[in-house]
Amino acid sequence: MEAVRVLDAAFELAARLGELMDEALDAQGLTPARAELVLALHQHGEPMVQRALARVLRCTPRHITGLVDALEQRDLVRRTTHPTDRRAVLVALTAAGRASARWLTEQRADAAHALFADRPDRELEAFVAVAEYMLARLDGR
Repeated sequence: MEAVRVLDAAFELAARLGELMDEALDAQGLTPARAELVLALHQHGEPMVQRALARVLRCTPRHITGLVDALEQRDLVRRTTHPTDRRAVLVALTAAGRASARWLTEQRADAAHALFADRPDRELEAFVAVAEYMLARLDGR
């Protein structure tokens, strides 16, 4: 199979999944980056210091500050001072943020089921292997 055809299929898949994700998140008043931060807090445990969030999300602390500002305005997260490090700020989900995290988790599970439930494990394992290979190649650039 021609490598360019594979790359084109990967781009098409990424674009279509991105469009679907953007539509679903927009209906909730979220962006992909904000949703990723909510999920990070939900999955990694909360509260987290902003520096740790930056490492988990592989972005700058400045970017985290902007995301937290926006999520705080929507009452999805709250900031508190760190009990032992006065330079650190802790970020935690609010009740609304936890509800958003549950919704995001359910949406991911529903989408995965809708897309992959009827595919045999060997195909899914091959798909993941190719995706991981591509990601490793991209990380190595």
